[in-house]
Amino acid sequence: MASYIVAPATLGRATMVSMDTMSRFHGEGVRYKAKLIGMDPVPDALGEKMCRDSMMKLKGFEVAGRKQGIHKRRIWLKISSSGLKILDERTGTIVIQLHFCLLTFR
Repeated sequence: MASYIVAPATLGRATMVSMDTMSRFHGEGVRYKAKLIGMDPVPDALGEKMCRDSMMKLKGFEVAGRKQGIHKRRIWLKISSSGLKILDERTGTIVIQLHFCLLTFR
């Protein structure tokens, strides 16, 4: 099973939360407005060099797309205790839903 690098271009304000407010990640979780650069399946969920290489590849695709006039996809990033959901902002359809064990993040 492949892990994924999910690279949102911009995120709403994310701040450190205390244990009191951790309860908001239960159930539906917290929703952030973002723009998606891309998603890249990777062979392993660990490895700084692998993460860096994947991010550079995704940023290269984004720059090439920008030169062609292609805009980043607007999404809602929903983070909950069960995992991560990426929803299309306009249609509300789920683009991808991943459990945390399948994510690589820094």
